[in-house]
Amino acid sequence: MKPRTILPAFAFLVVSTFGLGTASAADEPLAIEVPEGVSIVLADDANNVANLLKLSGQDQKLAADVSFANFSSGPLRLEAIRAGAAQVGAVGDVPPILAHFSDADVVIVGAVITSGEGNTLATAPDSGIETLEDLAGKRVGITVGTAQQATVLRNLRAVGLTLDDIEPIHLGLSEFADALRAGQIDAAVLKQPDRARYLASVEGTGAREIDNAPGGNTNLKYLYASKSALADPAQAAAIRDLVVHWYRAHLWKNDNQELWISEYLVKDQRLSREDAEIAAASEGDATRIPGWDELLVTQQDTIDILQSAGEFAGKELDAADEFDTRFDGLTEASPTVSDGKSAALVQ
Repeated sequence: MKPRTILPAFAFLVVSTFGLGTASAADEPLAIEVPEGVSIVLADDANNVANLLKLSGQDQKLAADVSFANFSSGPLRLEAIRAGAAQVGAVGDVPPILAHFSDADVVIVGAVITSGEGNTLATAPDSGIETLEDLAGKRVGITVGTAQQATVLRNLRAVGLTLDDIEPIHLGLSEFADALRAGQIDAAVLKQPDRARYLASVEGTGAREIDNAPGGNTNLKYLYASKSALADPAQAAAIRDLVVHWYRAHLWKNDNQELWISEYLVKDQRLSREDAEIAAASEGDATRIPGWDELLVTQQDTIDILQSAGEFAGKELDAADEFDTRFDGLTEASPTVSDGKSAALVQ
């Protein structure tokens, strides 16, 4: 098996004036066997999927030559796929909606749900905010079209508030912590370990973390892929193989948190041990593979709540259009080439 490589993002940032077209995924079932010489590139975030597969040993079981290129945001990963620089991307729940809205011909092929608290709201010093209800009339940091925006909207809805009941302040995600410290905003959704670092920096000032309402986060992680790649039977089979091994790697991580913390969060991402443990706890140790009936309901709700806030306006978006149904039913137990199975079709 060839070693997998991590490619620098700049190698893929080539200007292209051509889209991927509108090729649809083939109607034929997905083959298990992957022909020799098939290669795919996955648009990764902070070496996350690359390390997940490597540390779990699943990288050595992949049937195709899979390489990785890092991009710092969902839109950049989508652009890499649009330009043909990658065939698969690792994203949260909102980028597939952006892809759908912009006719990017990219569809979801895999999903897991983490068990931790995920992203939550943090407040500014002396904001007076102690509960979600207290957000009424407050300045809340928003980055439109992001999972953080959706988290704000779900939490507002849970306590009977809407976007009209707060003062949205539009900032980049990286600006939230400094804006909170400076009192430019009263609350914002922060991920870990940024949230813990921020709260430690303002300890004793009344700043606090506000727990999510039930359903405030979806905690979804998706793999999505270009329809052009999925229309090629060989690449579709390779992507199927990747999805199954990605599932196996996530379930491996549930039982190997210490190795994940030490080798990925500390060694690769250079977090302090304390920050690494906080980040790992936020993600949780009970990641699961959801049924697609559940995903369709959750994804449609995210579409609806964002569109009700004025995002992705002008189109009626159906969550079912964001999924390649041939991947429905795949789990960690699905057969792969590395299991020694003969070529077969997944019904």
